[in-house]
Amino acid sequence: MDKRTKGAWLIHHTKKLLEFKDATEFEEIELAGKCGTFLSNLAASDEQSDLNGEKVAAIAKVSNIKKTEIETIQNRLKDAQLIDVSKTGAVSVLGITTSSVLGHTADIFAGTKPNNYQEAALSLSEKISDLPKGENSLREYISDSHKLSKNEVNDLLLQSEEVGFVDYEKLDDSSKFYFNGNLFRKDVVKKTNAILGSLKAEDIKKVNDVDSLLTSKGCLTLEKVKTMLGEQLLSKLMSIAMYDLNEVSNAMETQVFVTKPSAFSKFGNPFEEDALDLAKAFVSSLYYGMNFSSQGRGKIGFLKALMRKLINGVEVGPATAIGEDYRILELKRVIQLRKEGTTSMYHMRLLKRDIGILALQVLESGDAAEQSVLTPVYSGSVTDYKGPEQKRYAVRKKQATQTKKSVADLIRTFRS
Repeated sequence: MDKRTKGAWLIHHTKKLLEFKDATEFEEIELAGKCGTFLSNLAASDEQSDLNGEKVAAIAKVSNIKKTEIETIQNRLKDAQLIDVSKTGAVSVLGITTSSVLGHTADIFAGTKPNNYQEAALSLSEKISDLPKGENSLREYISDSHKLSKNEVNDLLLQSEEVGFVDYEKLDDSSKFYFNGNLFRKDVVKKTNAILGSLKAEDIKKVNDVDSLLTSKGCLTLEKVKTMLGEQLLSKLMSIAMYDLNEVSNAMETQVFVTKPSAFSKFGNPFEEDALDLAKAFVSSLYYGMNFSSQGRGKIGFLKALMRKLINGVEVGPATAIGEDYRILELKRVIQLRKEGTTSMYHMRLLKRDIGILALQVLESGDAAEQSVLTPVYSGSVTDYKGPEQKRYAVRKKQATQTKKSVADLIRTFRS
């Protein structure tokens, strides 16, 4: 496994561990993952960032880092010569892209001298990210590759199931097949055809219609997709990660948008390119502003032209709405705001250029690219974001027995 892939899995596993208590067997994974997330939220992609202690503390909070952890994580990043920390708590960090963050995350993990058990937890996820694998073959693979005993393998599989590193379905009375949310990030055509071959004719048409719209528009509301597919079929397809759900919210409402897992594949492995879900958050925030926010909040016209300006380093504004909107993107330092004198208006510029490029790729995909330019974009305050894996896992937990049987039938089509 190369460093970027390992770094992506470290970030993925850390997100899972944040929702699970007492997983002490994976402390080095969580430490490295938090270091990577913190580094990403500190850094711009093309310039040095100098942040005072107050901003650093806020970024640590956004990165889910406790006060008792911050010194350890800063020291790890400092020892890796990735940041400088002053006596006042201010931090300086050189420009770092998301891709570089993944490599540094893997290096920090290696520096913790992790045991074979934790290395196996990463390998297990990578092994089942392409196609579902049977329990027996996985046991043999883990045991041989990482020199774990039978009891250790049993424990690793159980822990991975409980934390959510892996999913499984029983295809027969006792046979488990393991998979995860990465199935549709590569070899999409082949896998989609396999799924379609297992569906009824009426469901095939529904799936093709949704696929056509996602290809042309890049993003759809969950309600639109639910209306087209029906709740049961959508739940079944969501469980195997055929679609990505992205949730954005503010004090007033929550909206969920659907994108293709493969939408970010133009620049490489989509799992690695947006491992931190920043481009997905950018797309979802912009789409929310286009379709759900009122004109009274202030509009941004010509979306594609706006995105190109931001990607080229041009500051946009001033506008009052800029100071109120896209707060989750500001907190994760995808964008930076500057106040216009003593007014309530703000300018905005892009800090993470690589994330802007990925977001634009999705927004201007297919035939809807020019339509996006012509559609007025109304800004919408987005203060929170939940990524695809978090949403998919929630769907899995809520499924009824009958739906789970349908999911097992779909997984069977992938059997290697």
